[in-house]
Amino acid sequence: MLQQEMTLARWLFNPFVRIAGWGSLAAGLAGIVLAGIAAAAAGIRFDGLLDMHIVGNVSTHVPIVEGLINWICIVAVSALIAKLFGGGSSVRLLDVAGTLALARAPLVLAASICTIPWIRDSLSYSAVLVERDLASLLPGMLVGALVLLACAVWTIVLMWNAFSITGNMKGGRGAFFFVAALAVGELLSKLLVYRIP
Repeated sequence: MLQQEMTLARWLFNPFVRIAGWGSLAAGLAGIVLAGIAAAAAGIRFDGLLDMHIVGNVSTHVPIVEGLINWICIVAVSALIAKLFGGGSSVRLLDVAGTLALARAPLVLAASICTIPWIRDSLSYSAVLVERDLASLLPGMLVGALVLLACAVWTIVLMWNAFSITGNMKGGRGAFFFVAALAVGELLSKLLVYRIP
């Protein structure tokens, strides 16, 4: 089989045609830890598979552990679905785990942008409630919201490509099972992240 040419777009949105296994797992876990450190600096919790909220002071270990829990939840659900309905015995847990870890890389950017005080303060619920001049918060809200939305979409695209390739799940059927994996993964992560001390 011919290898696909790796354009910038492919590296950004579907690197899994080239990288999987231990390489993606190592890079992905490093990204989860970096995102957690940035999130702690910004006062963010990753309180769900696709959730990120500014809560104020948070211990450094909390967003790191939350990131790992979120990753484990989506890996467990995706691997199970892929084994049952996708590639069956050809599905490698290492590839599922590695690619889905790397798919969370945009969260490093999302958490990092929130360490910028004027963006963090503009996106904070408490700042919005206390601030009487909402017009002063608007630029930070717009920039922050656009970056966070772009990172969320980027993460979902990466997760879909990871799920599709490692689970051999394509087309509408694959999309159905991917949405199911996200829904179940989100529910599981919500049940677990609030148990972190």
